[in-house]
Amino acid sequence: MIELATEVRWQDRRFEVPMERILLSEKLGYDAVFTAEGYGSESLVPLGYIAAHTKRLKLGTRIMQVTGRSPAMAAMAYQTLNHLTGGNRVIAGLGSAAPLACEGFQGRPWGSPVKRMRDFVAILRQGIAGQAFNHQGEEWSAPYRGPGARGIESAALGLDVISEIPIIIGASGPQMTTLAAEIGDGWMPPGWTPGIMPVFRPLLEKGFARAGAGKTLKEFKIWSHVDVLVDDDVRAAMRPFKEYVVTWSRMQRPFMEARGYRDLADRLAGMIEAGKGHDAEARVQAGGNLLEGKLWEEALDAVPDEYIDEGWLVGPVQRIRQRVKPWFDCGLTGLIVRYGPQLTHDRNVENLEVFAAIAQAAGKEPFARGSH
Repeated sequence: MIELATEVRWQDRRFEVPMERILLSEKLGYDAVFTAEGYGSESLVPLGYIAAHTKRLKLGTRIMQVTGRSPAMAAMAYQTLNHLTGGNRVIAGLGSAAPLACEGFQGRPWGSPVKRMRDFVAILRQGIAGQAFNHQGEEWSAPYRGPGARGIESAALGLDVISEIPIIIGASGPQMTTLAAEIGDGWMPPGWTPGIMPVFRPLLEKGFARAGAGKTLKEFKIWSHVDVLVDDDVRAAMRPFKEYVVTWSRMQRPFMEARGYRDLADRLAGMIEAGKGHDAEARVQAGGNLLEGKLWEEALDAVPDEYIDEGWLVGPVQRIRQRVKPWFDCGLTGLIVRYGPQLTHDRNVENLEVFAAIAQAAGKEPFARGSH
């Protein structure tokens, strides 16, 4: 049976943990809750708060930005959370920030995301396994051996290893996707649609072959999300997701092509190239649109309704209950249900009924909080 999760938004100007929904999801039989981070709230702090209020849900980051922390500090944080929760509940979901976040306020050069991820995971694995940090890479190293180094010996974390902490890597491009299969315990694609697994399977198999030791898809976790919006007007509910597609079309391109929408990807790329200024990313960060004026509306009109209907869940609850079923047998091991538009900085008013409908459609058994 597929695992189900929900996610905590990072976009809201006033951050709050949606405990009503999280507690309901645990009661409904959901398996996990993930936190996110982008240009707003951080991902690890809320998990400690959620851990204090839940009994069974797995607690994961989707994703923690590997540009913003050293891998040793990440190992400390994940292992600390692992101890607080008694073990076997923590998922270390990692990903690369955007250049704007990396260089703009994390103060690090963008460098090579693939090399950085390889180095980061190598050091993180040593830390959560209780081993001394000992990795010399191109983007991350421990111990430090560069200019001015004092020759300090490698050290290990002072926390006992009480359980494994799986490392799941967020990836959209082919190199990072293959790397996720090679060095990760799982993959978090930034977009998914039932039917596209055959396109990505060769990239994953390539990574498994590099890993050796008989690694296969069978034990590999794939967590992706589906955005949901309840509205009696189906087409009106599609618009905010068309805005998302246009804004993140460059990152989503591999998935557009996998779904047979190469022409759409090319058309949006052309519009964005023609209309963007030097401050395009900054406009999005501030809550504006990637494009301006008429070009923005033309870009939205270029996204077909069927493209949204295949990759999102919109409309009345009963419609969503039926349309979610293909997601349960499409190559994913875990489905993360996110509610509402992802580009707004305003809090969503969530329809909790739809979370129950999805759990029922997936065959989840309600969880009694008094049980163990």
